[in-house]
Amino acid sequence: MKLGTIWRVVWPERGPLFAVVGGIVSLLGDFASFLGNIASPQLLLWPAVGLAGLLAWFCLGRVTAVPAGAEPAVENAAVQCRECDAFRVMLFASAGVVLLLLAGQGTTATERIGAQLGLIQEDVEAIRDDTTAIRDVTASSELVRNPRSAEDFFRNAWIHNMVRRDAQSAWTSIQGLYESHTPNKLDAAELYFNAGRAFVAREQLLNQMIAIGRQRRDASMLVMAARNVDTNEQAYALLDEARAIDPELPFTHWDPFRTQFIGLVPGGTPEQQLEQSRRSLAGAETFLEVAGRKPVASYYYQPQHAPDMESFVRSQIDTYRGTVRNWEQVVQGRGRL
Repeated sequence: MKLGTIWRVVWPERGPLFAVVGGIVSLLGDFASFLGNIASPQLLLWPAVGLAGLLAWFCLGRVTAVPAGAEPAVENAAVQCRECDAFRVMLFASAGVVLLLLAGQGTTATERIGAQLGLIQEDVEAIRDDTTAIRDVTASSELVRNPRSAEDFFRNAWIHNMVRRDAQSAWTSIQGLYESHTPNKLDAAELYFNAGRAFVAREQLLNQMIAIGRQRRDASMLVMAARNVDTNEQAYALLDEARAIDPELPFTHWDPFRTQFIGLVPGGTPEQQLEQSRRSLAGAETFLEVAGRKPVASYYYQPQHAPDMESFVRSQIDTYRGTVRNWEQVVQGRGRL
């Protein structure tokens, strides 16, 4: 058999067509192996090589049967038989499988590409998770661009004051809250007092708070003013006004933060000390009674930061009762003298 004839068997006039068809067959096999999760992708190669060898045996058998010196047409017919065509397809398919195994480094090329895409997807998901985590952290310190509700104004004021340490912006935002709304929240009133101290004299600031509380009927603002005035008499008067506005606010009945309510009367007589102690005890009991009807934390924009005043007052009541008994004994002792 002539070498040229063997070459025509492997690469006929339509050789590129067989190469394309063989490549398609190898790609389909590679993809099918990926979908079928074949344990060893090399199993694709041996059936292709075996089938190519079997078809080559049939093809070469027909070609060698052509007598020497036969007409070119007879030789062409033998070279272009169906067996030879199938042999060429499987030959190029086998070559394609080898190339795909090399590209996949022992796995199917499709599987390797899928793994790479999976890694990319994992990276994208990791980036998304990181971005979400960063967003969750930064979202708590983002300002409301166009504040409208009372919550928006308070949020901006709180962020300016606690996060950005911008006293001027905090003061502007908290003033905007009370110019447009009646929050009746203790943390808002406290922020008004704390932010305003940097720009307004204390006495003037307290007068502003009292005016706002009366004008907007904001009981929490009056409670905060009462907490910071100089005398108990002033504080009691302001709490009376606040109680008339909102009797469900426990601090209008007695304010544990007003330390003068709890302490002794400076330079007072035993009778005065007894009266103050009784007033503290009665106030603490009233505080708990009112707090039992409506949560104290509801008077805060940020209830998670609200102190547990119920537990504090409850823990102090026995002390107040003991103080009352002690002063009663002192007064009774004075009466027997």
